[in-house]
Amino acid sequence: MSDRPKSPADLPQEGEARLKAILETAVEGIITIDERGRCESMNPAAERMFGYSAEEVVGQNISMLMPEPYSSEHAGYIERYLTTGERKIIGIGREAVGLHKSGRQFPLQLSVSEIPLDRGRLFTGIVHDLTEQKEAERRLVQSERLAVLGEAMTRLAHESRNALQRIQIAVEVARLHGDGNEPLCAQLDAVERANDALNALLEELRNYAAPLHLERKRSSLASIWREAWSAVAFQRSDREVEFTEELDDELLKCHADRFRLGQVFRNLFENALAACDDPVQIRVSAVPAVLQGNSAVRVVVADNGPGMNIEQRQRIFEPFYTTKAKGTGLGMAIALRIVEAHGGTFAVGVSPLGGAALELVLPIEPPTPTKPVQSD
Repeated sequence: MSDRPKSPADLPQEGEARLKAILETAVEGIITIDERGRCESMNPAAERMFGYSAEEVVGQNISMLMPEPYSSEHAGYIERYLTTGERKIIGIGREAVGLHKSGRQFPLQLSVSEIPLDRGRLFTGIVHDLTEQKEAERRLVQSERLAVLGEAMTRLAHESRNALQRIQIAVEVARLHGDGNEPLCAQLDAVERANDALNALLEELRNYAAPLHLERKRSSLASIWREAWSAVAFQRSDREVEFTEELDDELLKCHADRFRLGQVFRNLFENALAACDDPVQIRVSAVPAVLQGNSAVRVVVADNGPGMNIEQRQRIFEPFYTTKAKGTGLGMAIALRIVEAHGGTFAVGVSPLGGAALELVLPIEPPTPTKPVQSD
């Protein structure tokens, strides 16, 4: 190796190489734009974050990476700053919303700095994806709410069930005295149905609010959803229904709570049957997948119904949100809790059959508990 000292001509090249290495290995997205809002550079982290290659974005207005109304407002921010010096973003970090190439919106933290150059000003934006942070915050808030709701539900269920039992006893006594009185028996039947509905509502609320205790064992996912399909036999009786599977049995075993996952599949089948007109097509497919670097199984339940609009896809997992004439709107919220308790993910998409497709990704092995660090 030569010990020749670097010449002044070597220094700019070395500095440029270092800068390029820093940009390419940075964890955060780094994007530079000119005074007209056109992108001049985009590092690999930003490419991964937004789903575009640098070649697709460089030379384009950076507003293409923002949803409305931010996209339309962005040019005004730069023009106002150049004219008045009023800072809306530059030099001030703030939360914003990014637009992925797929159309998915995601929260981000944006910090913009200004670099004066002979040819004009250059603005550098450092972008941090807040999706995981926001999801963790959402789960924490939900957990706290569920703890409060669970305590209230325990008391409510106890008192309400006592009252409902008294109603049931009163109905049975009234039947003894109303034998042969058809109008009275019809009213008692209505009271009994209402009583059963209230019991079912209390049970669903309890399922939603109560802590989930999973009893995992190595199970065949196919056998779980087949049991769930059998459980909805009444809902599909006298209907024209085609049920198909696309799977490889060798890939469909994971450590799971059979009862809880059965609840998930039963809810998906009931929703599909309620949404579809005859002839109904429901398809369950399963393929190997990767979840957070670990082996997993992706299961998709697809139907040929009307599908979901944007609002329905965004709100499908919200508690008490429902598009059905009957129901509490807790089914999918409970299903989401069960899937997440297994360390999995739940998403909604478009079915190849023309309707909705609900996708579960479940780890094959349960998450390994983190051992506390022992200090010396």
